[in-house]
Order: sequence, then structure tokens, then C-alpha cells
Amino acid sequence: MNEEQTTEFSTASERSAVPEPDAVPERTVAPEGRPAPQDVASDSHRPEPPPDPEPRPEPEPAPFPDAAARLAALRSRLDEACRRAGRPLGSVTLVAVSKYRSRDAVTAALDAGQRDFAESRVQEARVKWPQLRARHPGVRLHLVGPLRTDRTTAAVLGFDALHSIDRTPLAAALAAAMTRTGRRPDCYVHVDTGGTAQRGGVPLDGADAFLKECREVYGLPVVGLMCLPPAGQDPRPHFRVLRSLAAAHGLAGLSMGVSDDFEAAVAEGATVIRVGRALFGPRPRRPRDRTDAGPDGTGGTDRPDPRPPA
Repeated sequence: MNEEQTTEFSTASERSAVPEPDAVPERTVAPEGRPAPQDVASDSHRPEPPPDPEPRPEPEPAPFPDAAARLAALRSRLDEACRRAGRPLGSVTLVAVSKYRSRDAVTAALDAGQRDFAESRVQEARVKWPQLRARHPGVRLHLVGPLRTDRTTAAVLGFDALHSIDRTPLAAALAAAMTRTGRRPDCYVHVDTGGTAQRGGVPLDGADAFLKECREVYGLPVVGLMCLPPAGQDPRPHFRVLRSLAAAHGLAGLSMGVSDDFEAAVAEGATVIRVGRALFGPRPRRPRDRTDAGPDGTGGTDRPDPRPPA
């Protein structure tokens, strides 16, 4: 990301961008199946995320692990998982999930050589990452949490990959933001393989149509799929479903696998694993909004994050 793009995390750059509406209106569909002029697609999959919740208590201090040793051990496990699966070393990208982590903890991982990181909220990334990226070139930043349509410009400018695309209004808003900014981060469609709707994701029976819409109607750069298997279930069937769906659509990217199950995900074809606890230790409680507010002091949440620790 160049200097001009990085500074878009600042409030001034946000104000200079074309304002986004808080909600994207529904579209009508022309007979030939294309959106009518001046119209935006309706959400046939998921409602817009709810407003931000009330602030939570301050986090407890968390022990600061030896990042270099943990990263070395984690990479060793990943290499061994690739060997067992008969896959080339380096064929799986390790993304360090740094949401709610302090700058010191992230800096330690950066100093140890880690370059792919993930955040779950746009506002937290806007505060944490501009200085870190300026000091550590080559960082790729991934958004793994739910995304609201009124955060799409900041998300497109601040992240290199978006892993949670799961509804039509979001796809439409992202397409508009990419047109305005000229940036096209990698996109992963989040599929609800468990059918619970508790962790977001487009329903499995609607994934084919939604993928076609994202690519053919909105022209999003979809590179793969993402899933979060239901807690307490064997994740392998979910990984296999995602792999099969990706293959049917000619997609190579599979964002799946966290601290507890990434070896199984590698065996099932994961190309991206999202690991937090195995690198940073137990995840701290979510900070109060004021601790990760934007530069203008406004609150910092996109919507509640119901997902379990990575």
C-alpha cells in the first residue's frame, strides 16, 4: 500500500472521499437478470448488521508471549501439516489474527518476521496499523470480521484482502467503493457451511447464485471462499464442502482453519489459515470503544463480533 492509500485511514481523507449512504437501497431486476439502471441489489441472504453495542469493560492485562518462539513453533507445525498432506511448503499463507492485541504484541510478531495480519474491525485497524505499516514494509492486512456497508470505503483503502463478503448490499457497496478508490483488494465470499447463521455467511443453498452475482454483476475480484465451522463439530466436513464449492466455481482460495483446527484445514486444501491464540496466547477481552476510536474520537465498532477466538 502506498503512502497516499495508507493515509486514507485518517479522518481528513475519509472526509475527502465521496460520502456513502448508511444503507444501500434495494435493486430491481431487469428481465435479462441484470440490475436496472440507478438501482442496487436487495439483500436476499443476510440483513444489515445491527448498530454498535454498548461499550464493554476495559480489558484485563494479558501476558505477553515470546512472539519469535511461538511463531517459529507455529510455522513448524504448518510445515509438518503440509508435508503430511503432500503439499509444497509455503503453499499456505499464515495470517496472524491481531484483533484486540496491543501494538507491542503486534510489533513483536512483526519483528519476528510475520507479515500477514488480520483485524475484525475497520476502526481498530485505522488506529493501530498506519504507524506499524510505515515501520514494517511488506505487510498485508486482512479483514476477517463482519463489515457494514457504511465502512466499505475505509475497508477497501485499508485492507489487502476482505474475507467476510456475505450479502448483496455489501457486494454492491464494495463495488462502488472500488470504483471510487481504484483499489481492488482480494475478496473471499463467506459461506455458512453449518446452516446456523450464527457466524454470518451466505447460506450454502444460496452460495452459487451469490457468487455469480458478485463476479458477473458487481465485478468483484473474488479469489476464494471462507468458512467458520460451528463450534463443537468436526470441521473437516465443512472444509470439504467449501473446497468442493470453490472447485465448482474455479476458485483457488480457501480461507479456513484457526488455532484449533488448522492442520485439518491444510489437509483439506486450505490456502489461508487464520491463527490468533496459537501465536499471541489467550485473546484479551474486547476493549471499550474509546480505546480504539478513530482519529476524530468517534466510536470504533462495526458490529458485534460473535465469532470464537481464532
